[in-house]
Amino acid sequence: MTNASAAQAALLLSRVRRTGEQLVTFPEALIPQDRAAAYAIQDEIIALEGEVGGWKIGSGMEAVPVVSPILAHSFFNSGTTLNIADLMATLVEVEVGLKLGADLTARPGGYSRDEVIAAIEGFLPAFEIIGTRFAPEYELPKMLNIGDLQVNAAVVSGALVTDWQGLSLGDLKMSLTIGGKVLETDTGATLDVIIDSIVWLANEASLRQGGLRKGQIIITGSRLKETLGQAGEAMSANLGALGTISVKLA
Repeated sequence: MTNASAAQAALLLSRVRRTGEQLVTFPEALIPQDRAAAYAIQDEIIALEGEVGGWKIGSGMEAVPVVSPILAHSFFNSGTTLNIADLMATLVEVEVGLKLGADLTARPGGYSRDEVIAAIEGFLPAFEIIGTRFAPEYELPKMLNIGDLQVNAAVVSGALVTDWQGLSLGDLKMSLTIGGKVLETDTGATLDVIIDSIVWLANEASLRQGGLRKGQIIITGSRLKETLGQAGEAMSANLGALGTISVKLA
């Protein structure tokens, strides 16, 4: 994929993010065929839409995780009201997130594991809201999904836990309540696996955006997932030692 093709694809995806229309097809020549091409589209979307406020990474899900920058205007605090239609939202995911307390910008030699640990201000509970720009009948290619910022529509974060180094995240018990339905899990990436992925993100994957910045929030992969409810409903999650989080749907 050429730079011009990535820019065209990003322009189309960015446009429908604003208009709310659903695409029923996508130009074949603009569909990325590998991660490098998908990441080029991500970067073009960021250039069009604004600054990076954080990242999403699938910690422990693949040998080389899939990553995406998240737009700064896509972050909200627990207790907020989210408009389903405006976000083109379809799913909610419960995730373990973390917040950086220091810059980890690009530098020769990168950062050691200890330096990355020192840069983590704390961990937090998070919702990722998934919103697709495509009609249900369109079979979205995986690489185009990645290019569209992994179909991120919003991130909602809860209170920060700063005393985090003793947290047991691999067996963290959590629950999601939405529309009268309750889902539970107690499995996910361990603290060590998450830190490994953040070291890689700092030293390799984030460099195309200049590295990581103080204040950015990183979400580390879905642990619970459910279709969003109707406008007027509330959803909440309890992540044990990480606390609780809630959102109202409009």
